[in-house]
Parts: sequence; structure tokens; C-alpha cells
Amino acid sequence: MMRTGRFLLLPLWLVIAFGATCVFVGLFTFRGVILGIFLPMPDIDTLSARHLVKTYYQRLAIGDTAGANQCLSDDYRRALNDTLNAPNTIHSDPLWISDVNISKGAHIRMQGINSTNHDELQFVVQYNAWHIGSMSYLSGRELGFVYVAKETKKSPWRIISIGCGP
Repeated sequence: MMRTGRFLLLPLWLVIAFGATCVFVGLFTFRGVILGIFLPMPDIDTLSARHLVKTYYQRLAIGDTAGANQCLSDDYRRALNDTLNAPNTIHSDPLWISDVNISKGAHIRMQGINSTNHDELQFVVQYNAWHIGSMSYLSGRELGFVYVAKETKKSPWRIISIGCGP
């Protein structure tokens, strides 16, 4: 480092790196607030099954885990209660999601003929994910199977299970 008079000149690259880090952290921290203004939470009780899955991943993409959790059935949310906020889960790590592709729904009963649900659909979801600071997830293209169900003919669609590929 060079001294000029009383001032110590920092290397230019250090200043640029610090500035870029501040911008990145600021954008990541406030992306949910900013995107939430432009992408308000829809009334999930009126969504189709496919749109519910799309909304779930949109809410995760903007950091709105509370909104994403509204897309889950009560039973599934209770079953995940211990893991949703635990370390190393998709909901706890900072995450960027992009390029979400959702298949057409397939009528597959997850619980077989013993299911008490009126209707069940399976969606195959592919997306790019960047897990920030995670030791248990690799970033890149991911594949998931999302099951949605209606308990009765008039009840809204809810996500009853999310799994990953083989």
C-alpha cells in the first residue's frame, strides 16, 4: 500500500470488491420486499392445481416462505413443522430460483386406493437453484415431484407432498 500525505490509499480492487458485496447483499436482502410489491400473493383458494405449484415456487424465489407455506396442506405443513426452519432445508437457506418448468398434472394417487382425497395430481417441476451458504445442497438444475390434492370436490387445491427424483 502506498502512503500519500496523511492518507492511506487502499488498493482499487478492495474498494470495488467491498462495493459489489454491499450491492449484492442489499439486493438479496430486499428482493422479497421489492418483488412482493410487484408480485402480490394471490388468493390461493381460487388457484388451479398447476397455478398453485407455480405460486409456491414464485414465493420461494422472492424469499416469501410464509407465502409458500400457505400453499401447503395443513397436514403437510404440520409434518414439516420441525424441518421447515431447521438448518439445511430448502426453506432455511438463502435461495435463488429461476427458470421454473412445471409439467402437466398427472392423475396419480400418492396414497393409493386408500386415499381419502377427492382428487390428486402429480407435477414434475424443474428449476435452477442457487443455494447460498448451503453445505447440503448443490446449486444447479433441480427436479422435484409435487403432489397436490383436493380433500373434497369443493375444497381448494393444496400441496400434500414434495419429493425429489431418484
